[in-house]
Amino acid sequence: MSRFVHIEYPTRHPGVVRLERTARVIRKAHVGTYFLAALAFIGAPVRKLAAALGTSAGKWAEARRQAREDEKLWNLALTDARVMADLSRAMGAEALNIKRYY
Repeated sequence: MSRFVHIEYPTRHPGVVRLERTARVIRKAHVGTYFLAALAFIGAPVRKLAAALGTSAGKWAEARRQAREDEKLWNLALTDARVMADLSRAMGAEALNIKRYY
């Protein structure tokens, strides 16, 4: 008969276990503090970035809306001579030379 020896060896280093346990305790105690410190550190730049993105998005949306309106007006002017004449007058004296557009 043979005998089996079962020796219990730890699968993790005791120092690592102590360090993880300590980190968990500290984390629980200071999560709010670290979170507030992180917000204070990155809060202003993130707020400025969000404001800049919001402004840029608003300008972009307005430019796209204006481009769609201009496209509609131009398509209407191509089919209606009165609208084309109004646009020509509105553009000034240079626009009176219509031949250069064709």
